Amino acid sequence: MDHSSHTTLLQAGGHTNIPDRMRELLARAAQDHVYEQRTQGAVLDEIRQRLEGMEWLLREVRERELGGLSGTLETVNGRLDDIAAKPPMWAEGLAQHVEAVRDHVDAVGEQVGTVDARVESVTQRVAPLGELATMWADLTTIGGGVEETLKRLETVLDSSEGIARRMGDFAATLSQLHSSMEVAAGRFTRLDKSIAELASRTDHVEGVLAELSAGLDGRLSATAELVGAQLDERLAATQQHFGTRLDDAEHRLTGQLQDAEQRVTGRLDGRLKAIESRLDGVDGRIEATGEGFADLDGRLDGIDGRITAIDSRLTTVDQRVVSVDGRLGAIDGRMDGRFTTLDDRVAATDQHLSEAATRNEGRFNHLDNNLESLDERIGELEEHLTTRFDQVDSTVNGRFNTVDTKLAAGFETVSGRIEAVDGTVTTRLDTIDSGLDTRFTAVNSSLQTRFDTVGTRFDGVDGRLTDLAARAEQAGEQLENVDDRVEAVNQRVGQLPATLAIGERIDELLAAQTADQAQRLTAAAAALTEIVQARPDRDELTQTVTGIVHPATTGLTKRLGALEETMLALAEALLRPTRPKD
Repeated sequence: MDHSSHTTLLQAGGHTNIPDRMRELLARAAQDHVYEQRTQGAVLDEIRQRLEGMEWLLREVRERELGGLSGTLETVNGRLDDIAAKPPMWAEGLAQHVEAVRDHVDAVGEQVGTVDARVESVTQRVAPLGELATMWADLTTIGGGVEETLKRLETVLDSSEGIARRMGDFAATLSQLHSSMEVAAGRFTRLDKSIAELASRTDHVEGVLAELSAGLDGRLSATAELVGAQLDERLAATQQHFGTRLDDAEHRLTGQLQDAEQRVTGRLDGRLKAIESRLDGVDGRIEATGEGFADLDGRLDGIDGRITAIDSRLTTVDQRVVSVDGRLGAIDGRMDGRFTTLDDRVAATDQHLSEAATRNEGRFNHLDNNLESLDERIGELEEHLTTRFDQVDSTVNGRFNTVDTKLAAGFETVSGRIEAVDGTVTTRLDTIDSGLDTRFTAVNSSLQTRFDTVGTRFDGVDGRLTDLAARAEQAGEQLENVDDRVEAVNQRVGQLPATLAIGERIDELLAAQTADQAQRLTAAAAALTEIVQARPDRDELTQTVTGIVHPATTGLTKRLGALEETMLALAEALLRPTRPKD
């Protein structure tokens, strides 16, 4: 007779579909969890590298560019203060040149007066001789000399007109210089605006990076601590709860099945040695006397009742598993509440950032007021320079008018009287003309060189400002990339509850306990089968045992199937991805 029905309950291949499905689900969940951990680690490493790069870039900008800009601004402010305190060198040189021209003109006027006095003395001397007839030839010669002198005086007048034209050219050069100064003032104004805008952008970028670094570190540390604490608490509580439940169930089942395992099975739930010894005792008693069959029947009836009690207790265990499911649902609700609190904290952080932006707006307004005051100072400086230039122009024009008046008076006085002074006056005027021409040429070339140098420096400053603006735009793009990565990390953190391995650990624990119990029951059933087959009246004993064990086996198989279905539903519920919160 085949006794394989005794081990139907303990055969592991009888219900392989559900465990295989659970193993497949758990393996897939483990792979997804490992992939998510690797992906999150890579994302966090990339974010950390990007933040370190941004910190290095800001440090370089703060140490190099901002220091150079601060030195440039201090130099510009010093130059503006010097310009406001004293007139430029070219104005002082011009005043010195005008004073020298006035001195030369005064000297020429004195010499003309001396020549006038000599001509008058000569006239007084020649007057008595005019009556003499013999002196007409000399007078004719003197008249020719006077005509030549008049021609030379016309030449002098032409040279004076050339001097006037050169003075006009000098006035045009002064006007060009004034326009160049206006262009330089415009460039200074644009430079101040660009520097102010760059400073505001730099302060804004530093504030945003500092706030972003602090907020990101705080949010990551808080999220990591919160998730780690929740995972540890949840795993510890779940492990302790299931360990306690399984230990209680094991102790109760062991205590209740100890009497039945003395004569029929081995040690149930970790008592195999005691059951084997008791089975040896039962075998000795069966061999010693045949009266033990009645006791065996009674005890098998007791075993049937105890198996019924075990069935009821398994029902209680099923109910407790359902209560565990409810508690896990409550834990999920708590985690949802914690994530809601985390969202509230993130909202508070956003509000704090908005308040910080408002405070920075006030600082920017204060900076704009300071820039307006600086513009007013520059306007006052321009008005002061314009007033000084007007005064210099009026002084130069008055002195030139005085010089013209004196020259006209001298020319009218000297007309018809100069004879021997022509060479000296012409030589001195040529010397003055060449000296003025040389000095005007030198001043013009020096001013042109300086303006070219200033224009080159302004072009270099404009290029550096353009580079800084490009770097600021790149920093804005990198900040946008960091915001995208932070949003991705938040989404990954929101998906963490879906990838927890609690269901896997529970299933492994149950599978280990089930496999252990199945092996033990298989060993006990094999030993009992050998003992029964060794009996001469094994057919009757087999029928009796089969009639008792088969109903209990069927009921226990149904209970185990229901328990596996329940655990499968629980695992699918744990592995089901949660809906991300807005």
